[in-house]
Amino acid sequence: MDGDAEQLDLNFHGPVGNGYASWQWDQQQAVKRVIEEWGIPINRRVRVKLTNIDSEFEGKLCLAEFPLTIDHRRPLLLRLTPLQFVSTEIESCTVLE
Repeated sequence: MDGDAEQLDLNFHGPVGNGYASWQWDQQQAVKRVIEEWGIPINRRVRVKLTNIDSEFEGKLCLAEFPLTIDHRRPLLLRLTPLQFVSTEIESCTVLE
């Protein structure tokens, strides 16, 4: 693993209760770390232009899967229903909300 990569662990010790609430809090914190590292507006309504495609697509941009490490050099797998693509395919991305 690269020296700059950070393992994305869920610790289940968030400030919010037990069980499912803690899991949700951990998920939110993980998404915040992904947004900060990659600079991509996850969970926001966006208009996206992908490389080699002449159309633009609108919708809520989501992670298709959580990355195993926090390392912006590795592409993210993203979803903009019904499309699934990697972060390196984004030519432009505009937040609509």
